[in-house]
Amino acid sequence: MVFLLCALLPSCKKEEMQAPPKEKPAAAAPLSLPDLSGKTVSLADFKGKPVVLNMWASWCVPCRAEMPELEKMYEARKSSGLVVIAVNFKESNDTATKFVAKNGLTFTVLLDEHGVIEKDYQLFGLPTTYFIDKSGIIQHTYMGEMTKEIINQGLKTIGVEQY
Repeated sequence: MVFLLCALLPSCKKEEMQAPPKEKPAAAAPLSLPDLSGKTVSLADFKGKPVVLNMWASWCVPCRAEMPELEKMYEARKSSGLVVIAVNFKESNDTATKFVAKNGLTFTVLLDEHGVIEKDYQLFGLPTTYFIDKSGIIQHTYMGEMTKEIINQGLKTIGVEQY
C-alpha cells in the first residue's frame, strides 16, 4: 500500500538512510556530588586526567550488566591515570552502597539522589556514559549497555589505550 501511494505521489522519493551527524565535542558540565561516604567529589578534582563518567541505577538491567566490564576496564587502566566515576541516579545511599559492595566495584561512585545532573548532562536514559579527555571535553557519549568493544571505542577518543 505504501509503495503504491509513493508511486502515485511525485513528491514521495526514496531517500537513503544516513548516519546521524557526529557529535561535536563540548566541555563537560561542572559536577559536584557526594560519594558513598558523604565526601563531596567534583569532576574538577580530576582535571588533567581522562575520565569515564557513567550514569546508572541499580534497577536498570543494562546498567547492572555493564558494571563488571567497567570494573575490568578500570582495573586495567587506573595505573595509567584513567578515572572512572559512576553517578548513581535518584537512589538512596543505602541502595547504591549495597550494589557497590555486592558487585565489588572499586571506582568512584557518586550519589545524585535528586537528579540534579539530568539537565546539565542531557540525560535521556540509563545507562549513559561520557568519555571526557584530559582537557575536560566530552569526546564521546554512549547511551545503552556497553561492551568491551564499545568501551574501547570510547577510550580511543580520549587517548586511552584499549584494555
